[in-house]
Amino acid sequence: MEFPAAILARAALPYGTAELVEWRWPSPIDLTVCEDQHMIEMSLPPHATDGMASFPDMAPDRFHYMGSMFVRPAGVRLRSRSLGGHIRVVRLAVDPDASGFGRQLSRGGAAPAHGLDLRDNGPRMLLRRIRDELLRPGDASTKLVRAYADALLIETLRSIEARRRAPSERARLADWQYRRVIERIDSDEPSPTIAELAAMCGISTRHFTRLYLALAGETAAQTMARRRMHRAALLLVESATPIKVVAAELGFADGAAFSTAFRRETGISPRRYRQRAAAHRSPS
Repeated sequence: MEFPAAILARAALPYGTAELVEWRWPSPIDLTVCEDQHMIEMSLPPHATDGMASFPDMAPDRFHYMGSMFVRPAGVRLRSRSLGGHIRVVRLAVDPDASGFGRQLSRGGAAPAHGLDLRDNGPRMLLRRIRDELLRPGDASTKLVRAYADALLIETLRSIEARRRAPSERARLADWQYRRVIERIDSDEPSPTIAELAAMCGISTRHFTRLYLALAGETAAQTMARRRMHRAALLLVESATPIKVVAAELGFADGAAFSTAFRRETGISPRRYRQRAAAHRSPS
């Protein structure tokens, strides 16, 4: 069952739209969609997720890592799997026929997997700038969003081209190994050690660390911390569980340690985060 997206903010562009969008999925996602526009997207912490994706019409059984910044090409069916929950993204939707940029992205669709895990700082910085203008519009915001969007299209095309030219034999964790690691990280058991994750993949700790970083663009420890904060955000928003109990459920020694880690990830305290979420849900 598909749940509709809530458009939190939007700016019109000559070739599409820039949007801040969120979903609330009550269960893990396994969804196949075919967009009529190119979607350049970045998920936003703590409402962020990552997962795996395949192209059913090309290689239905081959799943690729889908990072926090990616392109979903127009006219191509994409099957994605992730944890679900509360997800928020900033995205640029581009009409495939409205501009030279759209047509260039369409030509890049011959190898769409190259756009599923973009890690370059250029597109990431530009998507953040678009997010900021959508959230807090000011003087000349319309012109700034257009300028950032134009630059984002160029940087995204460069990123995809760079990945296309990269050696295909680049050493990184296999998809089945990544799936097994994420399933273990997301289980209800205490957080695993890096040595345990490496053993699950049948490789040494040192080799695992290198291959995981090559695939995910972050260390396994960073993934664990980020996904733990994602679960914390869900508990804070969707339940009245006391903060110290949330801390204990997530394996923190006490509420103070949890608050410090949460503030480091999100920029605000758990209590303030819960208050903001409650205010956002309340009718105006």
